[in-house]
Parts: sequence; structure tokens; C-alpha cells
Amino acid sequence: MAEAVLIDGQERDNWNEFVARAESATPYHRFEWMEAIETAYGHKPYPIGVKQEGKIVAVLPLILMEQPLTRKKALVSLPFCDLGGAVGAGIHIELLSKKARELAGSMATRELEIRQREGQGLGFDFDTLASEVGNQKVSMILELEAGSEQQLAAFKPKLRSQIKKAMKNGCTTELGNNERLVEDFYHAFSRNMHALGSPVHSKDLFHAICKAFGDQVVVAVTYFEGNVAAGGIVLKNGKNAAIPWASSLSEYNRLAPNMLLYWELLAHCADNGIRTFDFGRSTFGEGTFRFKKQWGAQPYLLSWQNWLEKQGATAGAPGKIRPMLEIAWRRLPLRLVNMLGPLVRKHIRL
Repeated sequence: MAEAVLIDGQERDNWNEFVARAESATPYHRFEWMEAIETAYGHKPYPIGVKQEGKIVAVLPLILMEQPLTRKKALVSLPFCDLGGAVGAGIHIELLSKKARELAGSMATRELEIRQREGQGLGFDFDTLASEVGNQKVSMILELEAGSEQQLAAFKPKLRSQIKKAMKNGCTTELGNNERLVEDFYHAFSRNMHALGSPVHSKDLFHAICKAFGDQVVVAVTYFEGNVAAGGIVLKNGKNAAIPWASSLSEYNRLAPNMLLYWELLAHCADNGIRTFDFGRSTFGEGTFRFKKQWGAQPYLLSWQNWLEKQGATAGAPGKIRPMLEIAWRRLPLRLVNMLGPLVRKHIRL
């Protein structure tokens, strides 16, 4: 008989074994994502799994978020990324949903936010999609070739020339998982967040993620004359990979380090058995969408919903006050925002 229960850390391997095989699962569904967030920010995870004959056959990872002033609570699947949600089939999804609602009720949470993605891509007729999808949020996913040589050959000539431009300009990229690369990545990431007017994540979060994910994470940093020009982090799960964070420094844009950074990560994934690469969330038609589109990625519609209410899908639409806050944040000194940012960012679900 199948039963939905809370899964503890002793069964993380069983959880991950199921997640690695499940077609709709993402790297964020791995137990390590919940562990790293708890380690860095103290948000408590509530992993729900359906067990049948001792095996995990469906999962719903949840993390409890509590606002520091209002004390309002929300269970989120999952914070700080695009996706989460239930992974399983048929009756198992119903069991997960029922258990999650019971859990939310016992905690008196106001929201049970579930972030999911449509199973089918929207295709490549972007002119038609522009009128149908509008400014909705989408994931951009690329089906990878079976090897970096084949992948490079599959790109359009213009894209290949942009990659080669960065190489000719003297940019180099290092991949791995160590403290130095995380520090160099954060150098670019924190400055980019400041330029965008957005509170930055704690450096501790990235160290916690890299420690928890182990060989399932790759940090890439592109350098020019020994200086950090761009950096990114890729997480893996089975044959899938996702890049939740990537940044480049504007003073090096003329050298195209971002193109080389993404190419090195795509080449690594193609050569190591990854078959789908998730470029992350974008607003259809906007700048980041166009950047991801040029690599051949296909849009998949995102759906964020509050399971405690009967309402339409949402995908994190910004409030009217946000632009004003961004302008004010950009005016603060970098050292100050790097101190204050993590204190704020840990309570922002996006």
C-alpha cells in the first residue's frame, strides 16, 4: 500500500536514487538542495515522499519560509530556484498533495507555493509564440548532442564565431568544485547583483551547495589576464543539468567571456552524459530570453501556484515598488550591500 510520509536524512540516498531516474525531476529536487539551504539559511526542509513496499516512488520537497517581522509562514517547493513541485505519477501525486495540505494546515501557513513546469516545450515558432505567450515566464531548455564536438557543430556559424571570439581575445575558463573557484565566482556574482540592484545571496550558500552536491556540481570561472571576468554554477541530476546562477562583469563584455563560460559548461555536460540543459527562467521575449534562445533552447511554460487557494498560475511578477528599491540598492557601497544583502536575500523566495 502506498503512503505519503515525511522523509528524513537517513533516506537521502533512496530519495536521490528515485529523483535521478524520474524524467520530470530536476537538480533542485535532489536532497542536497534542501540540505544546503538549511545549512546556509536555517530554513527547515519538509521532504514528503510516497513509499510503496519500502521504496520511494514519488517526492515533493518543501521548505518552510517565515517572514522575520510578520511571522507569516509559507511552504515552498522550492525557494531560490525556478522549480520544485511533485514528481511521481497518478495516485501518488494525489497522496503528495493531500499530505502537503495537511502539513500546511498543521503549521498554519498561508501559502503552499508549488513551482512547476509544463511537460511539453512550446516549440520554435517564436513569432507565433510572441502573441500567444506574451510576457509569461518560461524555462529555456536545450537538448544536448552526445558530445562536445557534435554540440559545437550543431550551433549556427554566428554562435560558434562568438565563442571563438572570447578565445581569441585571450579568455580562459577553469571548471571544478573547490573553494577558490567559488570565491572567484562570487566576485563576479556579487558585483553583478549590485549592478542590478538586487540583494545578493550569502557566500555561505554557494559553499554549502558545492559541498552538498559534490560531483553533481560544476563551478566555472572565465578569466582574462588572471582576472575574473565571468562565473557560473551548474547542478546535475541524472541526465539533466541546470544553471541557476551565472554572471559576467560589464568591463569585460567586449571580450565575450559569457559566451565562453556557457560553452565550456555545455561542452562539459555534453561530454559527461547530460542530455538536457536548463538555462533557467526568463520572461518570454526579453534580454535573457534572447541570450538563451541563440543557443537553440526551447521555451517551457512555468506555472507557480498556491495550492491553498483556487487561483490562476503565477510566476513571480514584480511589484511596483521593486524598481525604486533597485535604484536605491545600486547607490549603496558594494561592501555594505555584500554585508546586508544575505540578511535580506534569505527571506526572498525567488
